[in-house]
Amino acid sequence: MSQITIRDLPEEVERAIRERARERHTSLNRVVTDLVEEALGFSQNRAKRRDLSELAGTWSATEADSFDTRVESMRTIDPEIWQQ
Repeated sequence: MSQITIRDLPEEVERAIRERARERHTSLNRVVTDLVEEALGFSQNRAKRRDLSELAGTWSATEADSFDTRVESMRTIDPEIWQQ
């Protein structure tokens, strides 16, 4: 594999790349490679996955906290229902 250096990358583009890498728990290199492949039409050649990996890690911290707050009551076991 070869390497390419990108100079004078706009600050907002860098921030967006870093945020996407953080959200996906992956490297900056992987994010940039994926974006370039997608822009050039090469990403279609990748094997399709039959899992939820594309969705994993896509919530922001605020969204995850909101979800946790809303489902908290569902995590409590009601002893009356679970009596033996």
